Amino acid sequence: MNFSQYVKRRAFGDRFLALGILLAVFLASTVMAGGPIYLRSLEKIGMAEVTEKLGRHNKNIGLISDWIPLEANEIAFADSVIDKSIDSRLESMIIGRSTRIKSLAHYWGVEDDDPETVTITQRGPLASEAYFHEIEGLFDVVTYVEGRAPSQQIIEDSDGNLIIEVSVFLKRSKNIRHGDRFDDINVGDIIAASSVLRTSGVVKGKVVGIFDIDNPNDDFWLGDSSSILEPKPPQLFGGADLPIVLFTDEGIIASGVGPSNAGLPTSYTRILFTDSEELAKAKSGELVELMDRFEAAAAKELPRSRALLGARSAIRAMDQKMLFLRLPALLLAALAVALVGYYLFMVAGMLARKRELEIILLRSRGFSTFQAMKVQIIESVFVIGLPAVISPFLAYFIVGFAGRLSVFESLTEGQNLPVEISLSAWIWTAIVAIISFAIVFVPTLLVARTGISNIDQQRARPERPPIFQRFYVDVLIIALGGFFLWEVSSRGVTVSDRDGQITTDPTLLFAPGMLLISVALLVLRAFPVLMRVLGWVVMRFTSASSAVGFWRLARSPYWYAWPVLLIILGVGLGVMVGTLGSTLERSDREQIFYDNGTSLRLLPRGVHADILQADIETLGLVEGVNKATKALRKKAKIGTTDLGTEFTALAIDAANFPDIAWFRDDFAQRPINELFSYLDFPSKPEPLILPKGTTELSVWTKQDPYVHNHFFWVVISDSEGRQIPVTFGQIGDEWEYKTTKIPDHFVDPIEIVSLQTFMQASADGGSPTTWWMDDLVAISPDTEVTLLDFDNNSLWTPFPTSNGLDDSFQDVPEPQGIGESGSGVGQMILERGTVAGVRGVYRSSNGDPVPVIVSDNFLSLTGGVIGEPLVVQIAGGFIPVLPVGSTSLFPTLDPTRRPFMVLDVDTLLDFVDLRGLSNISANEVFLDIDDANHAETTERVRNLFKGSVLKDRAARIENSVIDPLTVAGWRGMGIVSLLIGGTVLVFGYVTYMVTHSIRTIHDSAYLRAMGLSNRGFMNSSAIEHGIVAAVAIFIGVITGLVASRVAVGALAYSETGRALLPPFILQTNWWPVVVMLLITGSAGLIGVVAAFLGFLRRPLHELTRSSE
Repeated sequence: MNFSQYVKRRAFGDRFLALGILLAVFLASTVMAGGPIYLRSLEKIGMAEVTEKLGRHNKNIGLISDWIPLEANEIAFADSVIDKSIDSRLESMIIGRSTRIKSLAHYWGVEDDDPETVTITQRGPLASEAYFHEIEGLFDVVTYVEGRAPSQQIIEDSDGNLIIEVSVFLKRSKNIRHGDRFDDINVGDIIAASSVLRTSGVVKGKVVGIFDIDNPNDDFWLGDSSSILEPKPPQLFGGADLPIVLFTDEGIIASGVGPSNAGLPTSYTRILFTDSEELAKAKSGELVELMDRFEAAAAKELPRSRALLGARSAIRAMDQKMLFLRLPALLLAALAVALVGYYLFMVAGMLARKRELEIILLRSRGFSTFQAMKVQIIESVFVIGLPAVISPFLAYFIVGFAGRLSVFESLTEGQNLPVEISLSAWIWTAIVAIISFAIVFVPTLLVARTGISNIDQQRARPERPPIFQRFYVDVLIIALGGFFLWEVSSRGVTVSDRDGQITTDPTLLFAPGMLLISVALLVLRAFPVLMRVLGWVVMRFTSASSAVGFWRLARSPYWYAWPVLLIILGVGLGVMVGTLGSTLERSDREQIFYDNGTSLRLLPRGVHADILQADIETLGLVEGVNKATKALRKKAKIGTTDLGTEFTALAIDAANFPDIAWFRDDFAQRPINELFSYLDFPSKPEPLILPKGTTELSVWTKQDPYVHNHFFWVVISDSEGRQIPVTFGQIGDEWEYKTTKIPDHFVDPIEIVSLQTFMQASADGGSPTTWWMDDLVAISPDTEVTLLDFDNNSLWTPFPTSNGLDDSFQDVPEPQGIGESGSGVGQMILERGTVAGVRGVYRSSNGDPVPVIVSDNFLSLTGGVIGEPLVVQIAGGFIPVLPVGSTSLFPTLDPTRRPFMVLDVDTLLDFVDLRGLSNISANEVFLDIDDANHAETTERVRNLFKGSVLKDRAARIENSVIDPLTVAGWRGMGIVSLLIGGTVLVFGYVTYMVTHSIRTIHDSAYLRAMGLSNRGFMNSSAIEHGIVAAVAIFIGVITGLVASRVAVGALAYSETGRALLPPFILQTNWWPVVVMLLITGSAGLIGVVAAFLGFLRRPLHELTRSSE
């Protein structure tokens, strides 16, 4: 038998299904080969950007040690250790080396020609110092303007001191201040130097040359030639003299300077210059690992050394970026491959079913199982092997050309993406080919081992459940999907290792896909029962043509498993493509909005560490600033002890902050304006102002029981912000009339801030007593004015103490004969709690504590409830607060780090002023600016607060979080997944429609012979396929949304592994789903119409005699 001819005829006869297998293998292998190529291309772009930002000087690696002895063998050993610590892969990036050895400081002096004269050596902390410096490769990047380069010649003078040849830098050879005179260093001078750390030992340097540098921007100087050639002395009071550097020849410093510095270490540096192009080609994760290995290996042999790895942090950040870029891309690729795999499985099953009779007939005529397998293998070489070989090259060109798409324009400027075919692309292609061959081969093998009687029996019996249901494989898959879902929901796909690095569990990337498949398999379990029940019910109440559609669904429900699962996977993929990218982009933007709070967030530093009201007024006048509000952020504690739970207190401008802040509706149960309305009221009533010219205050007071050294204070403040307590002295145990003077330097208007008592006591060491007061009078030379008579509710509120709100104040009936006749006196019951010995009262606007908004976890941690007052410590003092509302999140605050409390800034500052014990100011500013003049306004604000941190929301969105590389990675893979999903869905549905038309041709013919009209045929087909499509689409959309939430929840972690703030909100772009459904629906409609037209055009006797 001519197998090749037979295979050719069979493939041509089944060309539609064979083409489906070819297409499926092409798609699967292209995706699997293109995945590594695509991600590697994006990594190359990212690494090129990192290398460019690093510049020429931060890309190098090396090692520094201040503990290498100044000995030749020790220096050589250090060089060898560094060279051996370099991995061969890192070695390929190195283009040069330079060992730099610098001695410790020496005092120095220039010898004259008279051997009898003692060389003057200046000493002391302000004296000029000299360093001997040996730099490998130095003389290749400098030019000698006088003399020559030093040689390795060493001579010994008559005193036994070594003399080595040195050269000096041109700019550091003239007018060197040396004590009380200025010296020039000339060729031929001999410089005598002795170690600063030694009282004996001299080494001399003979100046043989003076040089200038060729190019100060050369890589050799590491971006700063002055630090080598013109070092600056420490900034000491009085000013230290500039040091000089004496450069020696290579290999001479140890033998020339070492003997006079025996036992002393040297400053050792070895620089390994790297090639920028090779660095840009490297894989980020691999490069970080190589640098870590280098650091560990070098540190093991050279303790207390420091690796120079300036590029590592930027490359590690790039690796983290690639991680979070890779996850969505791999997830979408996994879903696309799963869809393609199912399509391949469907087509292979249909092809095996179509060839059942053919294979059995051949077997009955002597065709062996081996020959049947041989035919299948030959056919697979073309439909599987050919696309597997071509797909890596196809992926190579597709990925490269993708750089010309608009989504990558910001990265490639319209050019191709940089691509390379790696070994992993071929490995993945081979895996796809092997799996594809197994999917196609196994059904054929099963048919070839079956007899013709078995086939006839199977066709005569009702359709059985699929093999995966008969053997409960679907139950296993559903259980596995549930396990994946639990894993990814509990810990995500990203975890932090013990070193704090973010790692991934790639197997969990399949969790959303497993969820889609698991739901589809559950639907397939329920679909037959649902269709039989629906058919039984509907066929009793509908027309015959409609009943035909339900009858077919009820009679062969398992046949419709193919399109149901296909549509669920396809629609689910479309939903995830439309959801994943949109949600992650929105989440990234909202992270910036949340952290910034408003357009600009100013964090003052330096001279502007405190924000005053004048600063706010100045900012409000800046052109482009719509509104500026002050804020105060402090760490605080709950309760009155140091053991209290720590939280973050944020005081903001309750009147204006809601108008300019970004606040999402789901942060709190109430709108932000309603929450802040509870905070926006004054902390104290109208000020209690002394009449102009007041010189004294008087009061009636007593205490019972008597407490020794217990004094009555009145805290006053003036117009210049000064605040002090004035004392009435010891409080007696009988009613007494007392007076005190107002300081002469206080400037009107003068305000009474609070009434206090003081005694020398610890926090809980106050003496319990009852304190009374009445008729506080302002006295001036001309008049007396009663300021407080305590005859009615004057809104005096006790200060919280170390024991909380233990003190109390009330107006009580006035005894006879106390001051001016009235109805009441003030009475305060004092317990043991104090604040540094102080107790007292202040006037509030309503007598209640300070209203605050707290985080939900604040209430859970403290056991507090809304409306119940408590005491907290803010800025070192006790503040009575009243929670009036709660919120789960608030801009700029992270409740997972610490619970938080939000209150009005003026209320807090006013209360602190009332205590009179400390002075605090706002330390942040929130600003809202015009978008039109954003850059100019930002620059004006920056100039006003130089040295401060200015968080610019728009700039951060543009430059940081919404990273073009990351977005392009998501969108690029989303487009690819959508194209693959749409193609598979269309071809799969068309394949199903064609196969279904052939499968039901006899039923349709008999129905036509029985009088089913054309309209009835179309009606039954619409019901039959419409119900299948509707059920599958509905399940696919719902499952896709759930899988998207799982996927985004697993990926929504910051680069430090923490959950994102704020939590993401699922956002779906429906156009991918709509496009896929329109294309698939159009294909299905065309398939139905084409089958119907073909059905009508064929004679009835041919339909009844046709066979499969």
